[in-house]
Amino acid sequence: MSKLQSIFLFASLLVVQTIFAQSKTTQDLHKTYPDARSFFFYKNTLRMVNQTDSKEFDDLIKDIEKMKILIIEKSESFTTSNFKKLATDYKQDGFEEIMTSRVEGRSFDIYLKEKNNKTLGTIVLVNDVDKLYVLDVVGSVPMQKIPEFFKQINNSTEIQNVIKEIAKDKDADKEKDKAKEKQD
Repeated sequence: MSKLQSIFLFASLLVVQTIFAQSKTTQDLHKTYPDARSFFFYKNTLRMVNQTDSKEFDDLIKDIEKMKILIIEKSESFTTSNFKKLATDYKQDGFEEIMTSRVEGRSFDIYLKEKNNKTLGTIVLVNDVDKLYVLDVVGSVPMQKIPEFFKQINNSTEIQNVIKEIAKDKDADKEKDKAKEKQD
C-alpha cells in the first residue's frame, strides 16, 4: 500500500469514527457522573438479546448502529437545573428536541440530529424520581415506538442479567478497593 493510500485510509477511518461517535454531551455527562452505570450495545448485540425472535423488537432496532445507555442514580447532586442544562447541552450539540411525553410515571424527552433528511443520532432522556436514563443512539428508533423500545430494554431479562452481572462486578471492585485502602 502506498503512503498516499495509507493516509487516505487513516483519514477515512477518522471520518467514519467521528460520524458514528456518541454525542459529546453524553460523554461529558458520564465524566461528570463517573459512578453512573453505562452499557454499550451494537446492532448485533441487540439482535442477540432478542431471544424470543420478536419481530416487533427487530423492527425497533433495525436502524440502530450502536447505543450507549447511561443510568444515573439521582441524589441531591442531580437537580432540575442539572436536567435543564443537560437538555440545553444536547441542543448545543446539534440535537433538536422532537417530543416530550409521560408514560407510566416517567418523562421521555427525545432529541434528533439529522443531516440531509437522515437521522444520524437519537437521544432519549427517561427521567423518573430515582434515576435518569440516557439512551444515546447512533441511528434511529421510530418516534412513536420509543416508549415501547425503552420498555423492551428495561424489561428484557437478558439485558437485565447483563446489567446485574456488571453491577456485581463493579460493586465487588469497589469492595476490593475499600479493603486495599484499609490495608494501606
